[in-house]
Amino acid sequence: MIDSSPFVPIPFHVSARELSSAKPMLFLAILTVASWQDHQRQLALDRLYRTELAQRTIIQPRRTLSLLQSIVVYLSWYHFIFSHKTQQTVTLLQLAIGMALDLNLHQKSKRLLVDLPGRPPPQEPAAVEQRERQRTYLGCYHLSSALAGGLAKPNLLKYSEYMASCGKRLRDDLEYPSDELIARLIPLRRMDDQAHESFYSEETFDLPFTDSRIFMSLRFLETQMDDWRRENVSDRFRQALDLSYAFAEMQLYSIGLRPPPPSLSWQPADSNQLKALLSALEAGKRFFDMLLAFPASDYHLIPFSEWMRLPFVVITVSRLCIPSDAHAAMQWDVKAAQERVRLDLYLESLCYRMQGLSTYDKVKQPHPDFWWAMRMIMDLTRAWYVRKIKGENASTSSTVAHNFLTPDTMQTTSSSAGPGCIMSPADGNSMFSLPGAHGATNGMSGHMGQIVDPVDHGERDPFAFMRSMDFDMDQFLDMGIWGHESYEAMRFGGGGGS
Repeated sequence: MIDSSPFVPIPFHVSARELSSAKPMLFLAILTVASWQDHQRQLALDRLYRTELAQRTIIQPRRTLSLLQSIVVYLSWYHFIFSHKTQQTVTLLQLAIGMALDLNLHQKSKRLLVDLPGRPPPQEPAAVEQRERQRTYLGCYHLSSALAGGLAKPNLLKYSEYMASCGKRLRDDLEYPSDELIARLIPLRRMDDQAHESFYSEETFDLPFTDSRIFMSLRFLETQMDDWRRENVSDRFRQALDLSYAFAEMQLYSIGLRPPPPSLSWQPADSNQLKALLSALEAGKRFFDMLLAFPASDYHLIPFSEWMRLPFVVITVSRLCIPSDAHAAMQWDVKAAQERVRLDLYLESLCYRMQGLSTYDKVKQPHPDFWWAMRMIMDLTRAWYVRKIKGENASTSSTVAHNFLTPDTMQTTSSSAGPGCIMSPADGNSMFSLPGAHGATNGMSGHMGQIVDPVDHGERDPFAFMRSMDFDMDQFLDMGIWGHESYEAMRFGGGGGS
């Protein structure tokens, strides 16, 4: 997990018993997020962690670095215990930020507000402790920036030059190999914040793409991202960084989707805006390619901050591929976009993978977990997308192009297929091998349009409302799947269910 969320490394020489004794809350947080394969145990550990956290922050407050580190770890893999009835993403994030400020992590030295005569100055932390404080502080900023973007809320922990110096020191000292990853992630998060401030602030939200302020900000951020891209990075962290970079690039160029004001709608298409749309489309494709390049067995290593971005990528690519009057006015070729990015096949591949990762079992584990919920959402979104591009009466059955089930990930096999191979609905004789799919097809039949839902339709099905003919998927996607208002009755994660 340290290769994707490097802010709380544990020294190799520290045993589990030693960690439990020295940092009990951090140890409990690690146990909680690492128990994703045993959902019942994870739910029990989650309740214990939240109870202990309330005790140590509200009832009998304790401000310790290890307590803050436990929140960073807990939030980094929050998707495993996420529930729309009990989720407190923003609250926990602000609790972490407040604790970081109380611990003076935002400044190099422990300065006193009032210098009393005769009072000795506070002792400076040792080098090892100082680096630990800096990692934790940068972890708070990374989470604050990433989660704010995913939840469409402002990032309340602003970037500072001290953060830059922290990243530089960690990279220079390189106490842990993962410190290199921190030094690369923080500038990327800063560019995310700059893009949000430049394009979506109160002053710029309604500005057209052709406004000079929008265009100059876009070019300025392009230069920064090019500089970031040119820096060398270890192969060990390249995959995680490429995934994060693809999202940052797509988010930057999605400004091209902003429609022109009515007074300018008659003017010819702007070549710069078309280039931005094309760049956003290519970045979205790279995001899916990178996500599917991870073995399914490694999906539990991808942190919450990255999974939160998947809905935004799906929404953006959908908007680039679905016909609209705005696209026609800009002369954007939606057919070419649909062929370039086969969103339906990407979503189908993710559905297969998440089905295989889910621990849901009607008898042994009756609580829908994160993978099951995401599989259902991706499948319903795929069906909605196919209807949008092919017509409301179009079949949602998958079609196979060039003998591949999904771009760049599925490989054709011989007729003597083994475990993990699924018949293509488009060609009864074709077999497709799913990477990491051995034993992953349990509970599935045919293609994604024929998945056997593990939860009975009706009262127990948290997605029943989404299957209604009156359900507005457009509005659902606009709200975002992480918001409480999206589906208040949903209870994947099992928290707070009645």
